[in-house]
Amino acid sequence: MRVRTQRAVAIVVALAIVMAILFSLLAVFSSGVDAHAEIRRSAPRPSQVVGGRVDRVELEFRESIRPHEANHIVLQYPDGTRRSAALFVDGPRAGGRFAPLTEPGDYTVEWGLVDDSDGDWTTEQFAFTYDPAAPPPEWLPEPPAGRSSGSGGTVVLVVVFAVAAVMAGWLFWPRRKRLRRA
Repeated sequence: MRVRTQRAVAIVVALAIVMAILFSLLAVFSSGVDAHAEIRRSAPRPSQVVGGRVDRVELEFRESIRPHEANHIVLQYPDGTRRSAALFVDGPRAGGRFAPLTEPGDYTVEWGLVDDSDGDWTTEQFAFTYDPAAPPPEWLPEPPAGRSSGSGGTVVLVVVFAVAAVMAGWLFWPRRKRLRRA
């Protein structure tokens, strides 16, 4: 009877470990499943009315952007003209420079970038309005030195797998009862 109880406990513990691994995987990967190059903030912001000297677009993403020849930022002017901006990519930040805006109206920013975490291509767009009398946009602050690229989920995953492997080995390693000699 005692052997059955020990086996039942071992099976329950093994199932608990498997469930913990599955839930850990879900927690690690669920936040980023649909977040290919998900934008965190931008300057100008979508639907914002800006004025002053506007000669660039700044974008900040949740993950790093991979430098790639296909990356682009295009600005569409109120008259429908489309111009590619001079692109820069630095970790999770990307942006484009262009000639200072002079014509009031609605502008559309279209970007296509490669997400560094999984290599997926993402395109998106947003619009803002330029009115010379409006206040200038709040440009994004300079990123702190030594910023992280968001690899904490990978570390958690490695630790979970290591702990699970050790526990599974301990549970299922064949044990032999020691023979006692009288």
